[in-house]
Amino acid sequence: MSKIIKLFLKQGFTPVDTRVFKLGSVLPFDCYIQRFNGFFIVLESGTFLNESTYRKLVQKNLQIFVQTRKYEDYKTYVQRFSPQIGERHTSYETQELEEVLAQCYDMKSLLKQSQSLHDKLKIIYTYSKYLLNAWLQSKQRELVPVDAVSFLMEEFVFVANSEHLTLSKFNDFLDEEDDLAAHLVKVAFFAAMIGSHINLDFSDQKKLLIAAILHDVGKTELDEELLHKSDFLSEFEYKLIQRHAEASAHMVRQSGLKDRVILNAIKDHHERLDGSGYPKGAKEDRISMFGKILAVCDMFDAMITIKPYRGAYSTYNALKLMRLEARDKLEMRYVNLLVKDLK
Repeated sequence: MSKIIKLFLKQGFTPVDTRVFKLGSVLPFDCYIQRFNGFFIVLESGTFLNESTYRKLVQKNLQIFVQTRKYEDYKTYVQRFSPQIGERHTSYETQELEEVLAQCYDMKSLLKQSQSLHDKLKIIYTYSKYLLNAWLQSKQRELVPVDAVSFLMEEFVFVANSEHLTLSKFNDFLDEEDDLAAHLVKVAFFAAMIGSHINLDFSDQKKLLIAAILHDVGKTELDEELLHKSDFLSEFEYKLIQRHAEASAHMVRQSGLKDRVILNAIKDHHERLDGSGYPKGAKEDRISMFGKILAVCDMFDAMITIKPYRGAYSTYNALKLMRLEARDKLEMRYVNLLVKDLK
């Protein structure tokens, strides 16, 4: 572990959580640490995690990276191993929310060390999803960790304003699976793209991203089978799902975030310009600006995500379909801003 094997420069790397590593397992990917302007490989693929190696890897509190092109191998590794191997239990899924909250504030130092916009965005994506997953699996789901979310989104605004944000900067690491945490973070990323074009000040950019990443938290009150149902919904089931917009705003408010701009955006993200949306059937100017932006981002992500009843649309086809079939429902200038940054 103390021996640096090789230095790599200007390649894509992704931060990972060492607590998913299991004593007695064999790593199917190389592990790296970041030093100065490069990444050093410290454990090679095929390494057996004996007691000594495992202790150094986990207890030294190192930030470990894998090559982005090998990230699928890392995800497969996480899914393969049970929460307990041998005498250790270091399950990612059962980690306490408090520990994750503390780690979120370490993200700032990682961002400072990272050179490329792509790597910074990947760090924000990973930490944001990590936080939301820990919250979803905690016993405190009625209270959203709004302070940590606010911190992460503030750092996101700094990064988004540092360089022109386009889909190509982060499209390679977006999840395609129908996962709530991933959906929330992706909608925030798409909202950041739009927000960078409409002359928002820093405070409003932050509010937009907070609303985006929290817009669907009320879905935690719904049954998982209902959310992932592959058949047509009954009228009763559809009405149940329609409650999530107001439930999300209520949950955020109860968690201590009472900003009216954020709450209105969350409540409005399923309203449509022609009045066909919910919960209130609001039209045109009765829908908040941020609600209109979230409506576009939410629909876009739904279309490029694998659903139980269909595969994922390509980004190009999703936006093309939105321009053709949602012209009377969505604010087209926001759709066109996504098209502009598609490359």
